[in-house]
Amino acid sequence: MMNPLKELRAGNGLTQKEMADKIGVSLSMYEKVERGTIQASRNFIGKIKRAFPHISIDYIFFNHQQHLECLIKVKKP
Repeated sequence: MMNPLKELRAGNGLTQKEMADKIGVSLSMYEKVERGTIQASRNFIGKIKRAFPHISIDYIFFNHQQHLECLIKVKKP
């Protein structure tokens, strides 16, 4: 199964280098985020959102399990 960030990039016909250039980050940083070696920073997420305003940041960066865990924590007194 392809990860959502890679899916976004490939769906737009971009190489990792082209995607990194489009959002204004280094190729090395982009590769690490796409591979999951490092987590995307708020700045990185903002750059993705500015470059692709139509996409869902939740879908790209947060999986359903993370959302469920957050909801459970919020609902606990």
